[in-house]
Amino acid sequence: MKHFFCVLGQDLRRTVLSWTFLVAVLGLAFVNVVSLFDEYQLLTPNTSVLYLEMLMGYRNFYMIFLLFAALPGTTLFCSDWDNRYIRFSVMRSTKNAYAAGKVIACFLSAILTVVLAEWLTVFALCFQFDLYLPSDANSSYGAYQALVTPAGTPLYLTATFLCKGFCAGALSVFALWFSTKVTNVFVTLAVPMLAYYLIQVVGFATGMIPSYLSIDNLTKAHVDVGGPALSLLYTIGIFTALALLFGFLFVRSCKRRISNG
Repeated sequence: MKHFFCVLGQDLRRTVLSWTFLVAVLGLAFVNVVSLFDEYQLLTPNTSVLYLEMLMGYRNFYMIFLLFAALPGTTLFCSDWDNRYIRFSVMRSTKNAYAAGKVIACFLSAILTVVLAEWLTVFALCFQFDLYLPSDANSSYGAYQALVTPAGTPLYLTATFLCKGFCAGALSVFALWFSTKVTNVFVTLAVPMLAYYLIQVVGFATGMIPSYLSIDNLTKAHVDVGGPALSLLYTIGIFTALALLFGFLFVRSCKRRISNG
């Protein structure tokens, strides 16, 4: 257990306390704001930040959040493998501790990247727009409509950011596992977006994925299973389960790669 926490602490420093993490957060916030530039000239004073946040979910740049979320943690294995640092790291701990630390650091760094970037976007937009307007109560905000009140708006935003963040976390761990198969940094970074797109297309084309399991509906906080609290638990529960599955696959594949050299 001591080895595990040492490795985890090291990986968290390499992800959350790194320049890459800062660039990812600032970069995603910048892209969020820029994606609305063509809308600014059409906006009226009766536009709220809440409405703009909802609008971002329908922009062409929407899936780019997965790229920025992947930057801090998905390339940990690639970096160690390419630099031949992996054997030295494993010698100081164990294979299980080494792999598990990578999974947790990757998952948490992706979630934090998205949540912090989204709040930074809200902060930037609040310089020009009100966070909430009475007209927002007449708009449709999905499963968390009950939270769209003057006092509940921060809770609504937090819930939707967490849905988006946990999606990024799960797909980042999937990319981490994929990196044990194709040890290429650029391919690894592209995997979350490609996976999201393919799941979305396959689900739409075949109709085999029900709406309550649709990755698009889950990520955009559109799945309602009985109120905001249960809906949030349901959404993050699904993404956490996927992250655990991909994490288990990564641990197995990582140990095999280390053993085979």
